[in-house]
Amino acid sequence: MAYSGDMQFDDWQKETQSKARSLLDAIKEGKRLYDKFYKLTYGKTDEQILQLPQFLVAGDVLTQAKLNELRYAVGVFNDISNGTALAPATRDDYLTPFL
Repeated sequence: MAYSGDMQFDDWQKETQSKARSLLDAIKEGKRLYDKFYKLTYGKTDEQILQLPQFLVAGDVLTQAKLNELRYAVGVFNDISNGTALAPATRDDYLTPFL
């Protein structure tokens, strides 16, 4: 619902509830993605991670720079889930490559 200038209290409640539900769902999904990445990469060196079959896609080379971008981006999801989110500018910078 877009703000039209004449929202009633009930509209505000419904819109707030909808946004809150969407936000919580997104946080949970992001945390699940972080957990999957962590499980996949835990204890591995960057060189080992770069050679994982999941990251060896024909026509697309996972570089150290791309791995770092991915690691930082999924880390943002974990930070938000834990309530230790980074400053907005840093968080946005980490997510920008995936938007």
